[in-house]
Amino acid sequence: MKYVPLFAPLVAAICSFAAYAQDPLKPAAEAQNPAAEAAKSEPAPARQPGQEPDPKILEGLFTCIAEGLPEGWKKTWFVIRETGRSKDGLQRSFAADFFYATNVNDRKGRPLKPCGPERVLEAVGALNDYLPENQQRWTGATFSFMKDGKFEAKYDFTPPRPAPAKPAARKPAPS
Repeated sequence: MKYVPLFAPLVAAICSFAAYAQDPLKPAAEAQNPAAEAAKSEPAPARQPGQEPDPKILEGLFTCIAEGLPEGWKKTWFVIRETGRSKDGLQRSFAADFFYATNVNDRKGRPLKPCGPERVLEAVGALNDYLPENQQRWTGATFSFMKDGKFEAKYDFTPPRPAPAKPAARKPAPS
């Protein structure tokens, strides 16, 4: 598994989310600030391998997961696994399982319902664009978030197992 250093952007994203959530007047203040409006309308920089991920992606990812978190959570994580791949390898499909725990040492966790697995998978796909090209073909990933703001992403590069061979057809019983 490969660790990806995304901690700094995540902390910034989480902190900016928390500050925004605590300031209900901020949207009105930004509406009166033409510079803030212009910054919002600027296109996002092109995603390039090796760049620091756009903090908005990480913020959106955590915001989506946070929608399902109960009070008292200490850590939350989700596990993504590749579920299919086209013959040419260009199209892949994924599934994700989401968990939370009230104890940081709990490795089993309880099921979590985020805002929607599709939004999470879309955000992870966007983060994939920032990985070096030789790391973009992972087959599994675990993203963990701690209440104190720590974040970890582990990627698994184990090649997918081929589908099991179908058993040979049985000969009909003699009549």
